[in-house]
Amino acid sequence: MNLLMVRHGEIPSNVKKIYAGKSPEELTARGVIQAKEVAEKLKFRNVHSIYSSPVRRALQTAEIIREQCGADLFVESAFREIELGPWEGLTEDDVARMYPEEWSIWQNMPAELKLPGRETLDELLGRVLAGIQNIHRGGHSRNIVIVTHVAVIRVLLLWHAKKSLNLYKTIHVPNAGVFEIRFETCP
Repeated sequence: MNLLMVRHGEIPSNVKKIYAGKSPEELTARGVIQAKEVAEKLKFRNVHSIYSSPVRRALQTAEIIREQCGADLFVESAFREIELGPWEGLTEDDVARMYPEEWSIWQNMPAELKLPGRETLDELLGRVLAGIQNIHRGGHSRNIVIVTHVAVIRVLLLWHAKKSLNLYKTIHVPNAGVFEIRFETCP
């Protein structure tokens, strides 16, 4: 199975460095352009299926890709944004000020962060791998596009490379970035 992991296009919260979480924000004008550019790149990749997070910004990006690729689009909650708990809707500066100990852990050892209402990186990874297994069980084994969020892409890339989730912050995932992951067998 060949996965093409795509981060959604830009939204206002990305510009303001706000933890958007489940926010129903739509793509900015720049985000729409980013989605169209990635769709153009993917249209020659023989995309079999597109799976999207149910969060609006991902769905909007996935729809733009679907228009170019002509593949079926499925919504898969396993690829939704990380549950942010009390951090959702806050800026990074607000989190650093309001949760200084937790912020320090998040910056230095992110896999160790445990905060009530907030999903850990291990929990997120488990959810994402279950989603990939569902795709595999559905018989989809060719080029699959998954439109999702930065956290989902980072944990999957680290897991696939057999690296510590504490390296989470070292992976740059730009809006509309595409990351290819090949699986010889289902995870």
